[in-house]
Amino acid sequence: MNNNLNDNMTTLTIISVVLAVFAVITGFFGMNVPLPWINDKHAWVTIIVICIVLWLLIVALLRYMIYRKS
Repeated sequence: MNNNLNDNMTTLTIISVVLAVFAVITGFFGMNVPLPWINDKHAWVTIIVICIVLWLLIVALLRYMIYRKS
């Protein structure tokens, strides 16, 4: 039972870390302060690309850490 609990906690931690990247970025751009790229036509696409790249890096790092452990 402890082993199952550890596996479940690992899975939930990975999911929360991956989703936290999007929460931080959208929280930053949701503030009512002057922001970079405010007058750029392609700012939305740039932000989405940054989110996807960060997400892929985190997923790759977590996969590396999991496979290194086993």
